[in-house]
Amino acid sequence: MANGDTKADLQDAIDQAVQVLSDAYTPESSREDLAAAVGDALDALSGDGGDDDDDDDDSDVVSNTADDAY
Repeated sequence: MANGDTKADLQDAIDQAVQVLSDAYTPESSREDLAAAVGDALDALSGDGGDDDDDDDDSDVVSNTADDAY
């Protein structure tokens, strides 16, 4: 978000991020779906609020390896 954003602009970004996260927060959501939703919410909050739903590049999704401890 740029410093010139109004309070309404900031509230819209927060509302968009909350909506994205709320939509993804379902029992059937996969880790990849949740990671994508977090990325989309961060984009909305950082001013990159463009809807990149067509972006099938999973480069922002961190995969777990066998070395990960649970």
